[in-house]
Amino acid sequence: MKSSLISPKAEFGYIPGLDGMRAIAVLIVMVAHFGLSHIIPGGFGVTVFFFISGFLITRLLLAETEKDGRIGLKNFYIRRFLRLLPALYFMLLVTYFGLTFLGARPGMAETIAAATYTMNYYDLWLTFNNQPQVGPWGHLWSLAVEEHFYLLYPLILILFGSNLKGALRASIAICGLVLAWRLWAYYGLNFPWKYNYAASDARLDSIVYGCVLSLMMHLKPESKMLKQITGLFPFIGAIVVLLVCFLIRDEGFRQTIRYSLQGLALFVVFRNLYFWSTLKFAAQILEWKPLAFTGKISYGLYLWHIPIALVLDQYSPVEYGGFAYMGVAMILTYGISWFSFRFVEKPVVNLRRKFGSHIVKPPEKTLGDETLAAKA
Repeated sequence: MKSSLISPKAEFGYIPGLDGMRAIAVLIVMVAHFGLSHIIPGGFGVTVFFFISGFLITRLLLAETEKDGRIGLKNFYIRRFLRLLPALYFMLLVTYFGLTFLGARPGMAETIAAATYTMNYYDLWLTFNNQPQVGPWGHLWSLAVEEHFYLLYPLILILFGSNLKGALRASIAICGLVLAWRLWAYYGLNFPWKYNYAASDARLDSIVYGCVLSLMMHLKPESKMLKQITGLFPFIGAIVVLLVCFLIRDEGFRQTIRYSLQGLALFVVFRNLYFWSTLKFAAQILEWKPLAFTGKISYGLYLWHIPIALVLDQYSPVEYGGFAYMGVAMILTYGISWFSFRFVEKPVVNLRRKFGSHIVKPPEKTLGDETLAAKA
């Protein structure tokens, strides 16, 4: 029986547990924003989303290169827009008119920023000019970071072509340079903490660490380094690093080195989840149907949870952060996210396939079946 759940070489196909990891990430964010941010590190959920994006997109682009000999940049951009824009614009349209009805219509600048993936820099512009911060769409800063990654990173892979070692070195260099920039922005330029938290140029490495893992496994699946970080002690070490990042409250550390350490720790965690046989039980848990369902609609959950939280807080009798508030917020967010997934996102699936999307369903066999690794 194969010890790995996926092939180290990039290929199209279902990745076990990925939806479950998306579910955990989005639930961390939602619970934090629904009133438990003093206990739950909501920002870490976004960091997990970033890592997953880098890992998955790079794996798909490498698989496309293996299959076609090149990356179809135009089709890649079309697929990304078809995946992201319908649900985003549906949320913006409904919330815009809903808030207008409630007498809280968003401003034109905020609306443009939300619709053009520039919310992070618009929010930072407000911060630098001591203006009131954005309201129901402020969480779209993370989508802006991801979209900027989608626009830029494929160009790096195209630039290096078949020289994937060069692409790997460039990706590692990006992680180092972004850390250096964060340190300079915080300690040298005295930028406010939010810059290092939300600016694409200061958070790109949170995504690129996932790219590095995909590239490294594809290039050197049996490398000594990958073997050394697989097993009990590396895994425990990565968990300890994550815990330390949660516990240290020094703002300089949190807005500079923390993101790098989290990226490195997730690198090890992801590697072990798929290549350390002892953790197969974790992948089975992540395939639990409620988690898998949550992961499938996680994009909608992320889009809708803040507008719903703010409306409930300002226009309903339930108290923010209480059990009733959290319960109502969860039910409403799940309900409208399912509606968006079913009637807004799914109808464009076939159109995405026309532009080369490899959308796969989970295999019917369980993770305990020795053939699953081959199907993944």
